[in-house]
Amino acid sequence: MTLTGMTWDHPRAWLGLEAFEASGVAPLVAWDRQPLSAFEAYPIARLAETHDFMVVDHPGLGAAVRAGALVAFEDLVDPALVDQWLRSAVGASGASYEVGGRTWAVPIDAAAQVSVRRPDAGVPVVRRWEDVPAVAAEHPVALCLAGPHAGLTLLAMCSGVASEHLLDPATATDAVDLLRAVFRIADRELSLLDPIGIHDGLADGSGATWCPLAYGYVTYADRLAWSDAPSWRGDHPLSVLGGTGLAVAARSAGDPEVRAWVHAFLDERVQTGLVPRAGGQPAHRAVWTGTRPFYADTVATLDAAWVRPRVPGWIPLQDELSELVREAIVEDRDAAAAVDKVNAAYADLLRVAHHEKGERSWVLPS
Repeated sequence: MTLTGMTWDHPRAWLGLEAFEASGVAPLVAWDRQPLSAFEAYPIARLAETHDFMVVDHPGLGAAVRAGALVAFEDLVDPALVDQWLRSAVGASGASYEVGGRTWAVPIDAAAQVSVRRPDAGVPVVRRWEDVPAVAAEHPVALCLAGPHAGLTLLAMCSGVASEHLLDPATATDAVDLLRAVFRIADRELSLLDPIGIHDGLADGSGATWCPLAYGYVTYADRLAWSDAPSWRGDHPLSVLGGTGLAVAARSAGDPEVRAWVHAFLDERVQTGLVPRAGGQPAHRAVWTGTRPFYADTVATLDAAWVRPRVPGWIPLQDELSELVREAIVEDRDAAAAVDKVNAAYADLLRVAHHEKGERSWVLPS
């Protein structure tokens, strides 16, 4: 029987997979695609019921591991090989797929929120959030507030401040105030789109000319330019790690063709050669430290990006956070109240996770 896989529906996600399947060097996999919104929210455990392979987002791993849906890669292939794959990944991409000291996916795509602009529009490279309002007054701007991205923007801005809370209250409230001020002069229609919509809108040249923070897509390298995420009240780029990992369903762990495909696809020559040539955005550090502008211009952000928790229940909390942040920015709702509500919900989430029967060592923010 043909092996089955699920990835997300963007050329960055499936072009590399298609090129690899066409190479004929491994057992064939029939790949399905789900929209970006489903990739970010649909439970991995549900996908594992019907697919051998899944391209996953690391914050959803906690719930999938708790459900017993995945096989740890240390039980699938030689642990020394797993370690090699993880060490070759850019930034914390490798560590982001670890839960309870085990590796539940291997990074095959790396991304972080970065600044993006039209190179022909004269937009300066903006290194600090403090400078965003002034540049936005001169150059039409868009924020990225759709789906989980309003909350992810706030998490990025707060990631430079150590706090006992998920969001430092003072830092988060000030960040919302800044974003609200930018939104007042921003392209509102474009600002309410996801990163793909932002890139499409900037590339078509009809409105905004830049966005200070959105997940980067090498797919647009012929039309757009990128720079590191802006800092805020500090010197380092502030971003939240994205990207994807390859996970294997627990029920498929004993299939020798599954192992053969994993070995072949994760080969260094495939990840540094075939995948980027086909239009993918691999996680291998050798690609990011090369000379291609998209990678070279943002690798510092990838190395500094904050890693989200992999605790069960994080995805619904992330959705709630984003809705509250979007309302605070777009509708001038009380930012402090929204931050307090999210911090309380996160504290409750941790209490539940820590007292689960058969508790695992859930990985929390770094």
